[in-house]
Amino acid sequence: MKHKDYLLMVEQFVLSFKESGLSLSAMDYDLIQQWEKRGIPAWLVCRGIEIGFAQFERTNPKQPKRVSLSYLKVFVEEEIERG
Repeated sequence: MKHKDYLLMVEQFVLSFKESGLSLSAMDYDLIQQWEKRGIPAWLVCRGIEIGFAQFERTNPKQPKRVSLSYLKVFVEEEIERG
């Protein structure tokens, strides 16, 4: 997968869950690039993001989903460990 495709796939996946914003922060893009450099498949990153958003929604049901990728990093890393 090309760099741009990887970045766009993960970016669009995150934005599909968020309730605000049209792009991610510079820190979020940097985090995506780190996963790409480590060779982590985009689908695995997306699965961790989805789990993180689901967990956030369960624990904060009335709060808007304005979550940064930095917050979701722990869920992505857990998915990477599970493989």
